[in-house]
Amino acid sequence: MLEIIKRFKGGSLSSTNLMSDDKGLLFVRKSVSLIDNREYGFQRWYSQLKKMQRYSVQFPGVFPNVINFGKNSDVAYFDIEYFPGGVNAQDFIESCKNKDEIDTFFEALIITMQKLHSTTIESDKGAIDLYIHEEIEQRIEACDKNKTFTDFLKHKKIIFNGVPVDSFIHLLDQYKAMFNECYINVSETFTHGNITLENILYIPDEERVILIDPYEENIIDSVLAEYSQLLQSTNSKYEMYNSEYSVIKGNQITLELKESFGINYLNDKIFSKMNETFTKEENIAIRLFEVSQFIRMLPFKMEVDESKMIFFYGLASYLFDIVKKDYSLIKKASDNE
Repeated sequence: MLEIIKRFKGGSLSSTNLMSDDKGLLFVRKSVSLIDNREYGFQRWYSQLKKMQRYSVQFPGVFPNVINFGKNSDVAYFDIEYFPGGVNAQDFIESCKNKDEIDTFFEALIITMQKLHSTTIESDKGAIDLYIHEEIEQRIEACDKNKTFTDFLKHKKIIFNGVPVDSFIHLLDQYKAMFNECYINVSETFTHGNITLENILYIPDEERVILIDPYEENIIDSVLAEYSQLLQSTNSKYEMYNSEYSVIKGNQITLELKESFGINYLNDKIFSKMNETFTKEENIAIRLFEVSQFIRMLPFKMEVDESKMIFFYGLASYLFDIVKKDYSLIKKASDNE
């Protein structure tokens, strides 16, 4: 007889639980409906399963081992190993006030990412056009059936936490042009695909990072996209925003967060690493990928909470407004050289 020991948070269309079998052995089970929301539920769940199976062989010790998988009635499940000393990296960093502990975590994370990114795969600059089409245009189009969202898109200006910005959809051509200019490093690699803090386990006693919930449907497997997903957690504070509720009135979106020392400190470290590692254009590309992360998720949010769908669209608009200004400064400096 299986027993649920603990329910983990996360997973908008799936559930993740710590389980015990009849011998008292612990494992983690991730389940999803075989009937409801198959495109954004089962298909994504299945891609995670197959990617973890492959990666646990390719990168031993980086991903949990898959123990088994199958179905119970109308629910599919897979079971993975449980790490008793592991903590969710989002929870760890958000509550941490010790710089040395965060430095140790970040070093372990970078080492782990380098294992994935050690292989170079030839790609093509044209891939960015496909990425924008599938992960931006198609995602927005998939939300057309939601009248509340389509009505919100009619606003050319959004007030996001008191800051007026242009609505992203009305600047899509500008976004495309900027991405095509800055997406210079077209090589790809092996990636996690959704390496936000909530998809990282950290074992402090071992200074070890374990990656969970990989994502397959990326179009582009780029190191730049990986860094953008870290920024999704630290710069854009995805997990923090996702755990709260916004107020939406007309074109105004409001959701104020309490500051987290750990998140802000890690964010500074990530930006420092980016500046050391990538060119100015590549740094802009990372941040354009960061904008796209919040557009990609819109259909998922539509299925569970339309107010979050509108909020994260507003956040994408706010982020792009900042990137535009920074890119303008880079272009102006370059023209003056």
